[in-house]
Amino acid sequence: MEVRIRDIQLQINQKEEQAELVKVINGIEMYKDMDFGGFMVIDGKSYRHCSYNIEMDILSVKPVELNEDPEELEYESDFKCPYCGNVDYDAWELEDEGETYCGACGSELEYERVVTIDYNVRPKKCAPVTRV
Repeated sequence: MEVRIRDIQLQINQKEEQAELVKVINGIEMYKDMDFGGFMVIDGKSYRHCSYNIEMDILSVKPVELNEDPEELEYESDFKCPYCGNVDYDAWELEDEGETYCGACGSELEYERVVTIDYNVRPKKCAPVTRV
């Protein structure tokens, strides 16, 4: 299996074999020795699976900063996966709390929506001032 850096333009043009080669891995077969989804660490660098071309045996990956033991992310303005850092811009569609999967890496996530209220206050007219 060839592991290559994902290049969407090459994939669209069906030229994935021209993408930057990360490594050729012999002896590992997709869906037999490993499932699609998740991460690979190759020579100390972390990658997440993006797509797999079964006919060409090419796994397209994206470099990521993998955090295998993340801390809880509290009061973040974005719904960000603590494992791969991917931001889910459609998280507003989720319930107020529950469990879901990261759409990028497939990691299981538990979440709670926290609603805050902010105010913008503009001056309009000052109350009367008595000077003595």
